[in-house]
Amino acid sequence: MDVRYKIGYIDEDVNQVKLYRRKLKTFGFDVIGYEITKGMLLQDLMEQVYSSDIDLLMIDFRLKEGNILAFNGDEVEREIYDKKPQFPHIIFTNKSDQAKPDVDDPKIIFDKEIVFPSDDGDENIQTKDFIDVLTKSIMQYKNHIEKRKKTISELLEKEKTDELSTDEKNLLLSTQRDLLSLDKMRMLEVPENLTSINDLDKISKARQDAEAFINSLLENKDDESKG
Repeated sequence: MDVRYKIGYIDEDVNQVKLYRRKLKTFGFDVIGYEITKGMLLQDLMEQVYSSDIDLLMIDFRLKEGNILAFNGDEVEREIYDKKPQFPHIIFTNKSDQAKPDVDDPKIIFDKEIVFPSDDGDENIQTKDFIDVLTKSIMQYKNHIEKRKKTISELLEKEKTDELSTDEKNLLLSTQRDLLSLDKMRMLEVPENLTSINDLDKISKARQDAEAFINSLLENKDDESKG
């Protein structure tokens, strides 16, 4: 099957990475691992993750188990949620019962032995459901981004010939903020023709002017009431 998506897998055991690279390749996923060294800091590991071109991140829970790392998967999950809050990620472990008390969102925990109950690689209902979750999570994230890129593109294109309404200006600003908030490590890659600093500055100033005008009206109303 042709590779459709790329998955990053954080596991201190390279054999586990190889195992699930083989299993998930059957379903069109390319699984990559990361270089994990003894005593590595969480931020050093995350730099590898953030610089890798992946569509979804799988995280083993018991990372401390091999006495290589000083943190478990729940700390990785919180880090990825903080920096890239909507990026698709799951806890993928055979210690799901141990993970549940520590992981903030139990819905992202998947038990390896339930998802892949045998070594023969045959598809079963648990495997199918797992693959569906991975695929839908990736597609929802991609669609979320593309929908907002399209909105920005259409509004900036319209502004070249027609003045945007107040609602449209607010929509442009809020959509831009929403898009950029998806990746707090760096600006999410948006084609240059979709974003113009000058345009955004101009629209931002228009909004500030409108807010100042509204505030002045409120102040005048207060003065009148006092008089």
